[in-house]
Amino acid sequence: MNRNGELRLEEEIIVGIGEIKYGKGGQSIATYALGSCVGVCLYDEQAGVGGLLHALLPFSKNLDMVDSARYVDTGVKRLFQEICHRGAAPARLKAKVVGGAKMFEFKSCGDMEDIGSANVHQVHRELQALGIPIVGEVTGGEVGRTIHFTPGTGSIRIHASDKTEKIL
Repeated sequence: MNRNGELRLEEEIIVGIGEIKYGKGGQSIATYALGSCVGVCLYDEQAGVGGLLHALLPFSKNLDMVDSARYVDTGVKRLFQEICHRGAAPARLKAKVVGGAKMFEFKSCGDMEDIGSANVHQVHRELQALGIPIVGEVTGGEVGRTIHFTPGTGSIRIHASDKTEKIL
């Protein structure tokens, strides 16, 4: 409570592009303007902990960047390790995935997969390899999305650039 007797909400934790942030209980973790980027939320409801990855590209390819959150392949592994270090049990982890939109049309790319789809595909591969089920997903399309994630419950509020909202 503040001096006026009003309930004081905890400050929101903001995740930038290529970052991972963690929280617990009723804290709010947010990331803004997910276009072709992908947001991966891992959480353990029983332990009340979770984390959010905002990845830019599917593959790291640069061996100096093996721990980078900019990439799905290395970022998901790092998110998993850090969540477990904070008390989550691997067998209880669940995932929700948001983003991976097709934001730009590249006519010269032929049949090449767009970045958003490649990001989502790689998230599925990484989570499957870790044995983590995806229990919610809002991906693809052509809209940007902002998400507010509550790590203790796994709840996600999604605000899309087309003015739609969804709870996941």
